Order: sequence, then structure tokens, then C-alpha cells
Amino acid sequence: MVWPLLLCAALGSKALHGKLREAAVVEAPATKARTRRGWCVDELRGTFADMHDGDQKHIVLENGEITITPGSDAETWVIKGAFDADSCSAMLDFNVSGKEEHPPVPLLATLWYAVSESDKKSEFEFTDPSGTIAARTDPLNRWVELKSPQKSITYPCPTQLKAVFADLHDGDRKEVSISGTTVTIKPAGGGQDWEVTSSLEPGPCSAMVNFNVSGKPSPPPVPLRLTFFYTYSAEAKKAQFEFTDPSGTLAAPDAPLNQWIEVGTSLGA
Repeated sequence: MVWPLLLCAALGSKALHGKLREAAVVEAPATKARTRRGWCVDELRGTFADMHDGDQKHIVLENGEITITPGSDAETWVIKGAFDADSCSAMLDFNVSGKEEHPPVPLLATLWYAVSESDKKSEFEFTDPSGTIAARTDPLNRWVELKSPQKSITYPCPTQLKAVFADLHDGDRKEVSISGTTVTIKPAGGGQDWEVTSSLEPGPCSAMVNFNVSGKPSPPPVPLRLTFFYTYSAEAKKAQFEFTDPSGTLAAPDAPLNQWIEVGTSLGA
């Protein structure tokens, strides 16, 4: 829904496709090796923020294998899986020695690239192909690369948008609308009745959002910055909102606290 409206008209689908691939593979940081088949990476090393668990994970990708270890010395475990360079993904079983809490089934980890006005970074999205936890294509979690901002391509900040997003922290869904520079957020189901509005800054494509409104349960103690990202994988594309705390109350001002991932958009949309 979002991509044809926001991008194809502005750049043309082929032009956008090329720009996003360029953003993903050109001027890659030292932690990533050359791309294979023009898109997927052969090697990657980095620390990622786990949006669901609220901690960090270390990832090493090399020789067709992905290795994951905890970001803290308080835990000791290792997860390995074969990495498919065509789909840029791997099936991962988190039921390993030393890991006390884990999903009940193996999950599919897929590499995505996220592009904002001021940054581009790698992310891993987790889904459940078995359909045990959720629908097979529903995003269950994302791990976000932690690094210094890297200047991205220029792209149009959306002026018209209406879509449903999976809230990775709360585990529910939100409806987000953009009309001009006005951002409106509502619950998407769940029996709640509240609304948040804010003004979108077209330059950084971000807005300060105060969730402390009537009817909203458990709002953050401070307003958060919402930033719009285009995200792209080998097989799909989605809109994304990332939340940070400029005040530094909850975490470092540039640390990702949560992500909302658009539900149900693909290359064929």
C-alpha cells in the first residue's frame, strides 16, 4: 500500500528499486564484505539491539554460516545456522544449552536494510514459517544494527500514508496515518480507544510523539522521537517507524527503543 503511493510516483518503481539497492550495498562499512548476486552480503560482523528482548546480540556472518552470541557476559550460549545467499536468510533454533528463554519453534531470520533521511543500517527480521506463534509472514521481532549514523540516499518523506504496523515492543498493532505533515496514531483493534497526533518534520522525516493521552495504557514516561524508514530485503519491502528517546531518560538518545513494522507489503504490492 505505502510503497506504490509514496515512491513509485516520485521515483518510478525501477528507479526506487535501484536506489534502495545502492543504499544497501554502496559504501558498506568495514564490518560488511562485498555483496553476492548484487545484494546479499558474504560477511557481516556487528552488535544488534533486540527490539523484543530489550538486550543486545552479537552476529557474525561468514563462510555461509551465521553465528549469534549474547551481548552480555551474564549469558553463555551460541546459535549457528546455514545462511542462504539467495533469500539472505537462515532458519535458527534458539533452543540451545545456556539459553533459558527461547521461542518454542525455530524462526526464520532475514536480513533487511533500513534507509532513513540520515542513516542506513542492517536489520534482521524474525518470522515463524510454521505458523505456530503467528501468521507465517508476521514480523515477530527485529534486531537493529548499532553503529554511528551513515548518510543515506535522498528520498521523499511521505505526505500520504495509512497502514497497520506491528508494534514489536507491545506485541500489538497500531494504525498510522500521515496527511501532509500531520501524523495520527491509533490502536488497530485490541479494544482500546485513544489517538495521538504530532507534526512530522519533512527534513529528518521524524516527529516527537507524546503517548500520554486519555485511554492509552502504560505510556512511556517521556515523549519519543518517531523516525520513518524504508526497509528492503531480497524479497520484500516495508515501511518502518523507529522510536528513540532524545531526552536520554530511557536509553542513549540514539539507541533504538522500539520499531513498528508495516504488515503485509511485498514487492508485488
